[in-house]
Amino acid sequence: MRHKSLLGLFFSTATLLFVSATIGQLNNDPDTWMLPIEGFEANQQIPDSKQVLRYRWGDEISSHLQIERYLQALHQAAPDRTKLVQYGESYEGRSLNYLVISSKENIARLDDLQANIQILADPRSADDATTEQIVNNSPAFVWLAYCVHGNEISPSDAALLTAYHLLADDRQATRDWLKNLVVIIDPVQNPDGRDRFVNVFRESRGRFMQSNPYSNEHTERWPSGRSNHYWFDMNRDWFRHSQQEVKAKVAAYLEWQPQIYVDAHEMGRNSTYYFPPPTDPKNPYLLNSQTEWFSKLGKHQAGWFDRYRFGYVTREIFDAFYPGYGSEWPTLQGGLGILWEQASARGQVVERDDETELTYRNGVRNHYVSGLATLEFAAEHRSELLQAFYDNRNAAIEMGEQGPVKHFFISRDHPQRSQRLAAMLDRNGIEVRELRESISIECNDVFDDEKQLRKIEPGSFHLPVAQPNGRLLRALLDRQVDMDDKFLRRQLERNQLRLPNEIYDVTAWSMPLAFGVQTYRTGDSVDVPSDLWNPDEATEQSELETAKVAYLIPGTDGAIRAMSQLIQQGIRFHVADEPFKINGRQFERGTLITKVANNPIDLHERLQTAMVQQGVTDIMATDTAYVEEGAHMGGPDVQWVKPPKILLVVNRPANYSSGHTWHLFDQILGYPTTRVKGRDFGSVDLSKYNTIVLPDGSYSDSSGFGKARAAALSEWVRKGGTLITLRGATRWAVGKDIQLLKNKLVKRTVPAVATEDEDNKTKPEKVTPDSVPGAFFRTSAFQKHWVTFGCDADMDVFYSGSTILAPTTETGGRSLLTFANEESLLTSGFCWPTNLKLMSNTPFVFSRRLGRGHVIAFVDDPNFRAMYPALQRLFINAAMFGPAH
Repeated sequence: MRHKSLLGLFFSTATLLFVSATIGQLNNDPDTWMLPIEGFEANQQIPDSKQVLRYRWGDEISSHLQIERYLQALHQAAPDRTKLVQYGESYEGRSLNYLVISSKENIARLDDLQANIQILADPRSADDATTEQIVNNSPAFVWLAYCVHGNEISPSDAALLTAYHLLADDRQATRDWLKNLVVIIDPVQNPDGRDRFVNVFRESRGRFMQSNPYSNEHTERWPSGRSNHYWFDMNRDWFRHSQQEVKAKVAAYLEWQPQIYVDAHEMGRNSTYYFPPPTDPKNPYLLNSQTEWFSKLGKHQAGWFDRYRFGYVTREIFDAFYPGYGSEWPTLQGGLGILWEQASARGQVVERDDETELTYRNGVRNHYVSGLATLEFAAEHRSELLQAFYDNRNAAIEMGEQGPVKHFFISRDHPQRSQRLAAMLDRNGIEVRELRESISIECNDVFDDEKQLRKIEPGSFHLPVAQPNGRLLRALLDRQVDMDDKFLRRQLERNQLRLPNEIYDVTAWSMPLAFGVQTYRTGDSVDVPSDLWNPDEATEQSELETAKVAYLIPGTDGAIRAMSQLIQQGIRFHVADEPFKINGRQFERGTLITKVANNPIDLHERLQTAMVQQGVTDIMATDTAYVEEGAHMGGPDVQWVKPPKILLVVNRPANYSSGHTWHLFDQILGYPTTRVKGRDFGSVDLSKYNTIVLPDGSYSDSSGFGKARAAALSEWVRKGGTLITLRGATRWAVGKDIQLLKNKLVKRTVPAVATEDEDNKTKPEKVTPDSVPGAFFRTSAFQKHWVTFGCDADMDVFYSGSTILAPTTETGGRSLLTFANEESLLTSGFCWPTNLKLMSNTPFVFSRRLGRGHVIAFVDDPNFRAMYPALQRLFINAAMFGPAH
């Protein structure tokens, strides 16, 4: 297709119309530069911010309610050129909205235009003539999304200004844009976090704005506005959808399938402005053609910024590797995911280290101009972007037909967990099928890469790679997604030179390992007898027989979730610490037993309802307690599940990941917790609780967690309490003045440095190990302990950080999950070679018996990002079964 040269674009008619702002004005007083830009021809029927919100653009930091009010005003003023949609709701009940803006003609046929894009999104659905007709005649879709981090504030007001510009500017250039584009403006993706920031800012500011970055109005309370209600970073949740805001956004995205998706952010006050192309590493499933588009758009945007003398950086920061970003996930969908980062004032004005000041208006202005540049580019390249989107989706199909991996299969070995993974893939727009009959095929186990002939059972999930989302499918299900060798060599060299590494986020996220479900892949071209799976179709449930003595429930994840809800209704459960056989059926350890005696008369009905809700199908009713082998129901190896009374520390010294644990109890288990700020912990009557969770954080004497606090916790544990420590809390628990654990922290030895003066030769030094940048490691489980109920003998666990516990032989202390030896330790991602030596054969989960209670210590946070259900199961066991033991 025909491409205009960049020089031609630079001097296009639209560009010349937008260059009317005087450079002199910008040089003399950039902070009062007119918004919108000069040359703008305002349609007086479209209200500006002054008319609706009573302040000029960039003079105030708009709240969610004000943003919502302005969107409604724009829609009311131009109902034939807009569509206002509420696509979801935050946990705190605030609406998630986007405003669709286009020409009257496009808005009138919006449903047809969406249907056309869906045809392009699945190249299997149309012939070449239909595709060509759509490419030649349909507008491209551009989604501009702002404020996924609530304290990154300027994007949202820039979103309102951009919407105003598109509707109020009567110039032909802007009207032409809207003939060629459907623009979706999503002004605030994280309304809870944004209002948290705005409320604190408004409470803190005075009559005179302060620019000192440490002044009260610039310092947020804990938690900051960055995260959502449960303190998640939603810009890491794009494929996992653990948060309801992200789940709603992904569903809306798939309805539109935009060719360009922009995710607008802010960064530190001393920065300038970032736009693509990104730096290394890049996800290997990004196409070279997409990288070329990033460069084209980046050059176009640079032209606008040069024109107005705005500073910017590109290609040196912000990678394109992790598929959970708001820029990478859309790119793997076949579009172009674009990241913008603007230096933040975190208020109205802030001092910078170069002795200049950055204002809020600067940020609003820059994001607004960035939007105009992007829309101009998209309008100029409308048909090419549509064709590229189609080609990208088709390339994924071809990869599945011709590439080394053609099919994935997910077994039902962990039934509810497998179902959750399949449902997650379906929400990503990935085609999930279900085997209707068994198939024998040579395939590799994703877990250990062993290839052999296997029989895949009916009901297993089938994921053909030859589908429009095949590249995202590979990125999520491959055990290893490689970073560029050159990039890795540079990191190793920097590590040797003791320079900081350039790895921005985690290096592994393989979903089969995260969910701990048996997954196979094959490169064979075979016809697989499978049907499209419908996640909304209820699992077939047989009628539960009525028991005279007890109901026996295998201890699957769904059974534990059902138990956690039924306990709150007064239902009594027991759990078997050892396997047993009854009525000819074998039950494994961790089996739940609900006895008819001492339970409500409607136990059968309540049990059936809860188990249906959680997808539990294999309950057995028994009329006898007589077991043929193993643990007896009335014996010492069957424990009453004492209802946990859980205290969770939040706020300092805990960090934001405490919200991930809160989310697990609230949204996954549906079980109540008492959340107590760290500063108030000493005032709590601990005798009211039998389980205490100390999440990751920086615990110390100065934060109120000193020797006296440790002694109080030790006494509480001895009386029967279960103390669970995660990562930073585990580091604290092994401190020499704390001694809740007897282990030592493993250190790295820095060798002596030779000098010419032998008397001044340095001595070897023990230092904290390098921080592991998020990878999977092989472990073995001790399967005689209740914390490992429902876990495989060998499992891969996600680990990051530098907390390594030395093994200990102290009586009562035991490693429950132990890292493998150095040679077989790393299974996915990247790890520093020295860490592999240090981690070898050390505990990931450690248990110490103390009096009548337990300390259960994790060297990392198993609830991090709600990403690792297999790992979370160990935490759930510790919390729910600790009081029973």
